[in-house]
Amino acid sequence: MYIITDGKKYLGKDDFNRPTIVSSNEKAVAFKTELAAGNYLKSVPERLRSIRWSICDLDSYSPCSDILAGYPVGIVEKTNISSYLTPMEDENFDICEFFTGVVNVMVHIDKYIANMINNEQRTDMKILDVRHYMRDNDHKLNAIQMQRLGYYLQTLEKERYDYKSKRLIASMFAGDIKALKDKSSVTKMNDILTSKYRPKVLDDVDIEHIINKKKEESKIEIIA
Repeated sequence: MYIITDGKKYLGKDDFNRPTIVSSNEKAVAFKTELAAGNYLKSVPERLRSIRWSICDLDSYSPCSDILAGYPVGIVEKTNISSYLTPMEDENFDICEFFTGVVNVMVHIDKYIANMINNEQRTDMKILDVRHYMRDNDHKLNAIQMQRLGYYLQTLEKERYDYKSKRLIASMFAGDIKALKDKSSVTKMNDILTSKYRPKVLDDVDIEHIINKKKEESKIEIIA
């Protein structure tokens, strides 16, 4: 069994099952494998990750507190304690294959960004074409045709958002290679993918009122 310690303190859980610091190894969270302990350590809050933890094998070295006695906080004997494993140390992870993929991406990233810009601009032009077609007085559209154009516009808007999101994410790494080593980059990517549009004039309630009003008028015409 494995536990996580810095030589004096241990990583355990509070009454609400949240990661916390405990004073004895009996209260520490125990893991069957070193990899499981390492993965758990990566998931704890930032304030806990800032401590220089190590993983202790209780089966090989017992009691853990005796092994660590006399060492300063965060400094442990390497022959007795091993640090948590990185994801790259998984037996199925091929580091050469991984970095080959990274290099191939970075070599083409500028062209990729240019392609996303072109796709975004072309989609913008399609959206304008549809809007002008709908606006033109020479085009008399029935309800079904308007519905089909509405669905098509929705498809185009989603395509544009997809191209824009990919462009922004690629630009984030192309402009600063250090972003590849910054954990906050994952949060930034998620923020881009889940960002919400802020209405300028018509919010969702306004548009839903227009949609429902049209439905009500349609029902009245049918009844009449």
